[in-house]
Amino acid sequence: MMLGLRDEFAYSECGHCGCIHLVQIPADMAKYYPANYYSLTRHGWLKTFLRRSWAQHAYHRPNPVGWLLSKLVVPHEAMLSVRRTGLPKNAAILEVGCGSGRLLLDLAWMGFTNLTGVDPFVGEDIHYPSGPKILKQQVETMTGKFDLVMLHHSFEHTDQPLKVMQVVSRLLKPGGQAVFRIPLAASFAWREYGVNWANFDAPRHFFLHTFKSMQLLADHAGLQLKEIFHEGNDEQFWVSEEYANNISRNDSRSLKSSLLKRILAFQRIWRCKVRAKELNEKGEGDLVCFCYRKPD
Repeated sequence: MMLGLRDEFAYSECGHCGCIHLVQIPADMAKYYPANYYSLTRHGWLKTFLRRSWAQHAYHRPNPVGWLLSKLVVPHEAMLSVRRTGLPKNAAILEVGCGSGRLLLDLAWMGFTNLTGVDPFVGEDIHYPSGPKILKQQVETMTGKFDLVMLHHSFEHTDQPLKVMQVVSRLLKPGGQAVFRIPLAASFAWREYGVNWANFDAPRHFFLHTFKSMQLLADHAGLQLKEIFHEGNDEQFWVSEEYANNISRNDSRSLKSSLLKRILAFQRIWRCKVRAKELNEKGEGDLVCFCYRKPD
């Protein structure tokens, strides 16, 4: 529904842990990752300025533009997750499924010096003048050791989650940290909207995990859970409701199609933001950040 293709897919729900997974992966996944897919595109100067103001504000460098974006859009959860690690600027950081590397570029701009990204869907390797390097390959082929390995909404796109989590554990230094930010099937939004849940996102999301499935994976990979943060936002409501009414994100009727439409629907969106905050506080938000540590 994100691309408006309306293809249908079969998923299975595990009776033991509640994890939902795609039964058969399409032969041509490239169809669902077009060149203009949001994480693969690069931003111009204006979007870069706005994005960096947003990121800077999240990293405890308050500024009015970043503050406004965090209120009107959502907090910069990815940057907040990095900030929570407390790592120094020379820490070795790897982002898995980094797309064009926007987050890594923002981290470089803020002074981080040892940044690597890996993503099989980028066109080619990228070596940015500011330092970050993006490698076109699978994480399983990565070598080296890192202080932080982070997966910002890429773990659900992997077809072998246990293998990937074990690779993450292998790549971490003793005492290193891992961040997995994912949509969670153990949430109000999944129970309320089912297959119309905005973050179901078939077929790109191969696995939609639960607290139990993530714990099982972490135990097998030798990672210790540090903290969990709920990050659900307003889109779990109004985007899901649009999907239920057969309105894709590419549809001209969608609030996603126009900034003006979202401004005019401000009251509705704000009510959804309030509901999302309430669910997060109850532990029922549909987006969750799992923070792990590799034992010394």
